[in-house]
Amino acid sequence: MRRNVDVPARRGLDLLVLDHVRIQAWDRILFVECGDGWIAEEAWRRALRAYVCGLDTSLDQVERARQLREVRGKLEFMPWDGHTLPVPDAEFNRVVAILAAAPPHHAADVLRDVRRVMRVGGEAYLLHPTTGDAELRLTVAQAGWTDVCEVARSGDDVAVLLRARCAPPSPSDQKIV
Repeated sequence: MRRNVDVPARRGLDLLVLDHVRIQAWDRILFVECGDGWIAEEAWRRALRAYVCGLDTSLDQVERARQLREVRGKLEFMPWDGHTLPVPDAEFNRVVAILAAAPPHHAADVLRDVRRVMRVGGEAYLLHPTTGDAELRLTVAQAGWTDVCEVARSGDDVAVLLRARCAPPSPSDQKIV
């Protein structure tokens, strides 16, 4: 699937995200809908000794990111189907999801899967259009996320960046072994 992307506008939003996401050495960071991978590569450069993985639904974008930016074992890119993140459970400290025009029901599915791949104490950052802000905040809360707050807004007021933390698992979430 080929998407036309306004690269200067996308870079501006990528920089907004990178300037507000806490990035530390040894972090494991996942970017959902990373486009051509620039945002993932820049995060990797900013964090010493981090592992960064970028996912995108566009096979063309993933291939481009691999050719231009991939460093095996440190900075990797994979396609995903838009529903299930192709990574192991509890693998990442931070997840950044670009929810551009994602319908609310789709966002709920993605948020549930983001919880699955997050480590305890991890943070999710969600960049989305301001037009669906109230609805997305409700979806985030219903998906079990806590401490949801706005950390940034684009200068043109088109996009908002939220940070959320995963609620501790309830006893009913625990697996019986």
